[in-house]
Amino acid sequence: MKNITAKVDRQATMLLDLTFWSNAVVLLFIVVINVINLARVSLGQTALLTTASPQMVLLVSFAIILYLGYNSFNALAIKRRLLGVSFTMDETGVTGTSLPNPAISEQGETFSVPFSQIVEVSIVEVSITRKHTAPSLKIETAERAYYVPAPEGLKELVREIAEQMGAK
Repeated sequence: MKNITAKVDRQATMLLDLTFWSNAVVLLFIVVINVINLARVSLGQTALLTTASPQMVLLVSFAIILYLGYNSFNALAIKRRLLGVSFTMDETGVTGTSLPNPAISEQGETFSVPFSQIVEVSIVEVSITRKHTAPSLKIETAERAYYVPAPEGLKELVREIAEQMGAK
């Protein structure tokens, strides 16, 4: 059997890229609208947004900017944690990084398990963000379970590990 190496599927990281860039565009839009609004008010013209005072619009915009900024930072942090996940399978067993919950700020734990100690291998949903999950590899031993979030070629990995478990 040849060595099989997998990293996080590009689709999972693209979700985080999309979150980051959409938040960045909205942040820029809010800043531009506020600059134009304040410039018009300072020149004595009517404000773009007349339903509230310019100060209230600025305050609400600031709150939205903080929220979107936090979400952007969080998306980048999750992506960084996911990019640190790896998985390798060779003749003796599996080695990789277990990250059961990428959405929280804990780093992955490296593991190495021989095929003889694997009790079960399955596909489970792991939370990538608060709203999104991704199919992930779950490897169980008698003592604990290891989660590899969204690896490339997930179904092939499960099949290969199950075959090696059956051959023990």
